[in-house]
Amino acid sequence: MALTGIEIFKLLPKTNCKDCGEPTCLAFAMKLAAGKAELSLCPHVSEESKAKLTEASAPPIIPVTIGVGDRVLKIGGETVMFRHEKRFENPPGIAILVGADEGDAEIDAKLQRFNNLQYERIGLTLRPDLVAVKAGADTTRFKAVVTKVNEKTTGGIILMSEDAEVMAAGLSAHLR
Repeated sequence: MALTGIEIFKLLPKTNCKDCGEPTCLAFAMKLAAGKAELSLCPHVSEESKAKLTEASAPPIIPVTIGVGDRVLKIGGETVMFRHEKRFENPPGIAILVGADEGDAEIDAKLQRFNNLQYERIGLTLRPDLVAVKAGADTTRFKAVVTKVNEKTTGGIILMSEDAEVMAAGLSAHLR
């Protein structure tokens, strides 16, 4: 949870040295609370306070990287308080769901749409990033569908299963 300026001020050295570029430690604390300054600008903050402030200011969602190469997707790792003030550094991904219980024709059609879908909106080119493959009852079928998705798309793949052995089979097909 974000700390208020006063809570941050209590953890600062209160020297009013101006080394951070602000006239007082309170002014610096207010800028830290608003996300308009970095803690590293204060050379006098103790290691204990630094640890507390770093933990409190950490984004609520850890950064996660999915995929490799040109189609790598990075999500999380940021806090956006007001959408109009900040933009997502790591925008959310767009994914499609493919079930291993679906027929081959339906899966092929979904993968073709996945590969062809792309549109521009406000100067951004949007397209799907991920294919989530959900396991069914048959491990061999799940492995075959993962292989098909791996061969027919360049997007990241999310494997979904409640069974660790089925997941391992899908992963082995994906890593080939």
